[in-house]
Amino acid sequence: MFSVAAAANLSLVAMVIVAAVSDVRSRRIPNWLVAAGLALALVAQVATHGPADGALVWIGGAATGAVMLLAVYLMGGMGAGDVKLMGAVGAFMGVAGAAHVAVVGFLAGGALAIAALLLRRIAAARRAAARKPVRLPYGLAIATATLLVKWELF
Repeated sequence: MFSVAAAANLSLVAMVIVAAVSDVRSRRIPNWLVAAGLALALVAQVATHGPADGALVWIGGAATGAVMLLAVYLMGGMGAGDVKLMGAVGAFMGVAGAAHVAVVGFLAGGALAIAALLLRRIAAARRAAARKPVRLPYGLAIATATLLVKWELF
């Protein structure tokens, strides 16, 4: 039987995978995707916890997820789409889940940054590379962290 929790998990996984693919391809996370994720998370939280408690879990998780990345965004380290995506992930996962995913995401993002720098250094050794900032698809780090946390691997 298909439960609310299963539908929410499927929606969350689909959202972060689509976001990661979009971010890798275009360095953008679509607003429609984040909005749909927020709406589905609200429905799932209300169905699971009731209207009042569900709304509190939803807003608490969304706020926690977004706030965890806000300072990095304000310093120019990531785009607004990444912050919004993390808010949507938090809306599905609640406060503790959002914090957990954000911390694992920081680790995944760090690994992604190291890989990007190594690839840039290899490319620079082959040719004189122009010095420009490396733009990372942080949606990939958020997706990786979400899946690791949901599958209880981290």
